Order: sequence, then structure tokens, then C-alpha cells
Amino acid sequence: MRKALLLTVLFSTAAFASEGAGGELFWKTVNSLILLAIIVIIAKKYVVKYFSNRQNTIQSMIEEAKKAKEESEKALADARKQLEDAETKFKETIKIAEETAKKEREAALNEAKEIAERIKAQAKEAVEIEVKKGEAKLKEYAVRKALEASEQIIKEKINPQTNKAVIKNVIKQLEA
Repeated sequence: MRKALLLTVLFSTAAFASEGAGGELFWKTVNSLILLAIIVIIAKKYVVKYFSNRQNTIQSMIEEAKKAKEESEKALADARKQLEDAETKFKETIKIAEETAKKEREAALNEAKEIAERIKAQAKEAVEIEVKKGEAKLKEYAVRKALEASEQIIKEKINPQTNKAVIKNVIKQLEA
């Protein structure tokens, strides 16, 4: 800044020398330079401070943005990991549910088969019982019919003479 002031004074001196003794231009230039120097001195303090603060603020904002970016990337990675874990758990749960359903279906089928076998066995037993009852009734009916037929035949074939002969024969067998 001092160099600029010194150069200005030199140029002003040259301008003063060319104008002669009056030097109105010299004083205007000197006043302008003084005003400019005062403005630069005062403004420099605030401008430097402003730009320094602005630079610090921007640097701080950049660092905060980097931190925020890192945190968001970390959060994104965590979210992706949680999503993968959730998908894995979901697949495992589905697999377990399918296996459980398959086992329950097989158990239900086995139970149904056992019940069907028991029902078949009970039905077979009931049929056998009914067949035996039917056979017994049939035998009873056959015996009754045979007796009736025998009685009928005996009544037709036995006359009093045959009756006496049969009685004598029975008595002889009893005596012997």
C-alpha cells in the first residue's frame, strides 16, 4: 500500500510540475489518494475480517456437509444391512412355515389313514359279527326246518305197527 501511495505522490508531482504553480490538480489527487487510503485502511479491516469469517463459515459448512454425507452413507449402509437381515429372516420364516405346514399336512394325512384303517377294521368286525349272527340264524332255521321235515316224514311213514316195532327195538337196546 505504501508503494501505491508513493507512486501516486510521484505522479502527482509530475502533474503539478506540468501545470505550473497553481496545482489544483495536485491537491485533488492528494485528497483523492488520502480518501482512498482511509477507505482502504478502514475497509481492509472489515473486508478481510468478513472474507475470513466467510471462508471459515464456508469451510465449516463443507466439513459439516462431509460429516453429514459420511453419516448418511453410514446410515444407508446400516439400513441396507437391516433390509438384508430382514429379508433373510423373512425367507427363513417362510421356509419354517412351509416345513411346519408340510409336517402338519403329513401328520393329518397319517391320522386320517389311521382313522380310516380303524373304521375299516370296525366295519370288518361288524360284518363278521353280522355274518356269524346270520349263520347262526340260518343254522337254527335249517335245524327247525329239518325237524319239521323229519316230523312230517315220521308222521307220514310211521303207522301203529311200525311204532310198536320201534318201541320194542328201543326196549331191547335198553335191556341189553
